[in-house]
Amino acid sequence: MNESTRKKWNDRSDAYYAENDHERDIAIIMNDPSRAFPREAWEMLQSAIPDLRGKRVLVPSSGDNIAVFGFHLLEAQVTSTDIAERQLENAAKIAGEHGWDIEFRQADSMTLEGIPENEYDLIFTSNGAHVWISDLGMMYRAFHRALKPGGAYVFFETHPICRPFDRSGNEAKIVKPYTSTGPFDDPPHYTWRIEDFLRPLLDTGFSIQDYRDMMPDKDDIMAFAWHYKTYAAREQDNYAEYAWEKNIWATLPCWMGVSARKREA
Repeated sequence: MNESTRKKWNDRSDAYYAENDHERDIAIIMNDPSRAFPREAWEMLQSAIPDLRGKRVLVPSSGDNIAVFGFHLLEAQVTSTDIAERQLENAAKIAGEHGWDIEFRQADSMTLEGIPENEYDLIFTSNGAHVWISDLGMMYRAFHRALKPGGAYVFFETHPICRPFDRSGNEAKIVKPYTSTGPFDDPPHYTWRIEDFLRPLLDTGFSIQDYRDMMPDKDDIMAFAWHYKTYAAREQDNYAEYAWEKNIWATLPCWMGVSARKREA
């Protein structure tokens, strides 16, 4: 992962944690840990590992760490990794305030340096992880190495079908071809196609178990950002932007979800 990406998130981390309503999100997931995940991502997780208690879970590119906290509350043994140490420090502070025993380790998701082999039952990445990765095959090989034989990798990401469009208004304005994947800007980021996600998984030694085109659910704690900037705006508008009759972007899936399993040797 590019060093400028690490710097961006170290510089941005304090504001990022301040802007996101972690107190509200944490109160929600403490009441129901499954709410740390979009509904369909949770369904894939349940199918992959029905009982997470005592399971070893790795969350690379952990970002806001909501998934990490959710896994902990589901009684998994969780390791959170991120390239930006400030992101981990902010998450560790929250975990410390609640007395949560979570391992935080700095690591580039493309290499997972320092992460042992054949150690984890599950690896999970959430929306925003893949956009910073210049070589998905390299990252998947690192995940494959860290998983136990038969271990699962589950992720959800912004759906590639949305990438060609400028979604700032309520009209379909195309800003790039679907096949143009980057890198864009600095730090460099990428807008991968569906095949860019799936083909390297298969080449690396994963079997794809499930695939989902995921629509945002009103109860998903992270879905408000798809059509609204704040929880309050969503509630004041009575979730109207989720209706395709009003908002053309509600006609398209916002995320794609994949569940894969490390093939036995």
